[in-house]
Amino acid sequence: MTPDFRYHVASLSAIFLALGIGILVGTAFVGTKVVDRQTTAVNRLTKETIELRKETHEREQTEKTLQDALPLLVKEALIGKTVLVVQVGSGREAAEQAQKALELAGATVERETVTDDDTGESLELASRSELPRLVVLAGGESEQQAQRRDIPLLKALHSVGVRTVAVELYETPVSLVPLWSTAADATVDCVNRATGWLALIVALQGESGNLGLKTGAITPPLEPLVKPTPTPLPSPTPEP
Repeated sequence: MTPDFRYHVASLSAIFLALGIGILVGTAFVGTKVVDRQTTAVNRLTKETIELRKETHEREQTEKTLQDALPLLVKEALIGKTVLVVQVGSGREAAEQAQKALELAGATVERETVTDDDTGESLELASRSELPRLVVLAGGESEQQAQRRDIPLLKALHSVGVRTVAVELYETPVSLVPLWSTAADATVDCVNRATGWLALIVALQGESGNLGLKTGAITPPLEPLVKPTPTPLPSPTPEP
């Protein structure tokens, strides 16, 4: 179960406990109308918890199905491609997740790290003579750092013909996707999920936009990963 869903379930459980205590106290000190309202509230919240647990289970099953299907979906999708993964700030986990997805798709992965406060370092990176044509920017902590560090880097890479995809973890205090999307060719808001791996790969293949699971994101299309079935050659006609 993912942290965000565990938090919601735990919160509802705490509410149930408080209401249960309230019903016990209410029975002794207040009228039946108050107790009836509290009982109705408990019943409603019980139903919502059951629905939340059902939704959580369904999402977990969907995630597992995608994880199982990933090797078949992305096999050799980026074979022969070199991708530079640039870790910005404390984005180590996001960079590692991106690297795993890329290697699963057959890409050759290079890694670089750009510190929080050195804008010159990021612009120097963009001026490298043998820079791969595909770059993934992974991480991010705040809008202020992204404005100072990430956006100049993404714009500099774009100016030299590099395709850029900016990625973050699904669990982030503040999503930088709205900001990154002003300069990156594509963004992925859940690079530590199976959907995020698929989104990253199709984004590097040419899909643009904000891909992922958060509000406003679009589901990554699978068409770029589907290899056409070869047309069978006609059988030779035997000579009479």
